[in-house]
Amino acid sequence: MNQTKTYLVSAVTFLSEVGITDQPVFGLVVNGTLGAVTMAWMTNRVCQIYIMERNVRHYDIRDPLQALQFVSILPRLARHGIALCDLLEKQLAIIDVKELQSKPW
Repeated sequence: MNQTKTYLVSAVTFLSEVGITDQPVFGLVVNGTLGAVTMAWMTNRVCQIYIMERNVRHYDIRDPLQALQFVSILPRLARHGIALCDLLEKQLAIIDVKELQSKPW
């Protein structure tokens, strides 16, 4: 779980540095056949990162119905990923990447 949080915060921070906020980033936490989809985003107004990790839907892929429910969300996540990639490409085209400076923690 902690590793997924690190990845989510890193992705959201990267996107905010290139001017993309209020866009969710999704992660998958897996333990054997059990899995949960988590989400993080950064608000534009407060510049605060939110991680949604409680009360998320858990899936046990040993159960055929839960496996089907899990597989049914993957196309939506893929479409969101493609839209986010297009948005990132547009942002990178209008900014000078050399001007980006990392901020101290």
